[in-house]
Amino acid sequence: MAFKCREEIVGKRFLSVKSQAKLKLAKISEWEWRSGVVRAVSSRDSSRSDLSALIEFDDSDWQQREWIRIHSVFQVFLVEQTVVWSERLDPENKSTSLEWPALNFRSIVDKVGLSSNKRRPIEFFDDHLLAFVEDKNLGCYQETEVLSNPLFEAYPSLGQAVKTWLDYQDGQKILLTTPTVLVGYRLEVYRAEGTTQWYTAVIQSYNHTTKVKQL
Repeated sequence: MAFKCREEIVGKRFLSVKSQAKLKLAKISEWEWRSGVVRAVSSRDSSRSDLSALIEFDDSDWQQREWIRIHSVFQVFLVEQTVVWSERLDPENKSTSLEWPALNFRSIVDKVGLSSNKRRPIEFFDDHLLAFVEDKNLGCYQETEVLSNPLFEAYPSLGQAVKTWLDYQDGQKILLTTPTVLVGYRLEVYRAEGTTQWYTAVIQSYNHTTKVKQL
């Protein structure tokens, strides 16, 4: 069965482009792409023009995270959607190519017409290599493949990276749809303010009316 994507953007990887110059789709691979993780948002409605997101860039320390009004600042802002297969050079043998799992992305901000472009960005698992491919060259990822595909035996860290991503999606689904089953469980909580990035807590109770979890 193909993996179903999660609609919420918090906790997802993103790709972004901020440029004062006009961006040309023909030179998409030359844009100044920056990637990272969305940690919090001001609204669950990502189409709002005043949407602010707390983001951490991969190329900066997490303490340099910042709230950004993404529709105002970026020309392109994409968030991960699901897992796909795409061809790439073998990291250990550059003379051969192989099919490798990657994240594809959906648009939150698109001021350049990227959604209508044939080539779109994907990010390969494990080494976060960015590539630009056509949709017709992407393969559908099946949930059971993390256990059965020989590629993951040859590249254990790759298999672990995909499994970690899948486990995270499952955890988020439970947290959002059936949180009562998690009462009594210990979890990691991201702290949007202060000098500590993560802290641990135990869910003590859940209020169905207010949807508030007491930690």
